Amino acid sequence: MAAVQPGAENPAALRAIARHGEAIATVRAFLARSDALRVVLLLDLGDADPPAMLDARPGAALELIDGGEGHEVPAEMPVPAPPRTLPEIRPAPSSALRADPATGELAAPIGAIANLGGAVLGLARAFGGRSVATAEFATQDPDLPMTIVARDGEPLLLAVGEGRFELPL
Repeated sequence: MAAVQPGAENPAALRAIARHGEAIATVRAFLARSDALRVVLLLDLGDADPPAMLDARPGAALELIDGGEGHEVPAEMPVPAPPRTLPEIRPAPSSALRADPATGELAAPIGAIANLGGAVLGLARAFGGRSVATAEFATQDPDLPMTIVARDGEPLLLAVGEGRFELPL
């Protein structure tokens, strides 16, 4: 994957960054506001193009796959667009989230899981179509992060360990 440094002359990478500037800015904003461990957005580009993929972690370069080419966008690199509007995001501390993948039991402050699910859905809706957003959040057990997957018009999915659950929202 080619790394893009500020001022670098990589035309394909610079075109991809310009093309997906709003998505990069929005994923970065979601990551910062949600305290997520990882955010992945599969960006629906219509029937003529394969989806683009953005994969971000705090403090790390964002990975962008566009048209089959991979690019790393450094965390400090500005992008040429503002983020799209996201819903209110109230992150829950990892110490407040507990999950048992064997039983499907979740323990969290009232409304915390619904808020996180709504936020991930809001990220997918910000780009519409068949775009899919996923966000991974820390729980009390560092070996069992919780992942929420959302696509507009479909049920939210929550995964912890090997357990997969549909979330009512």
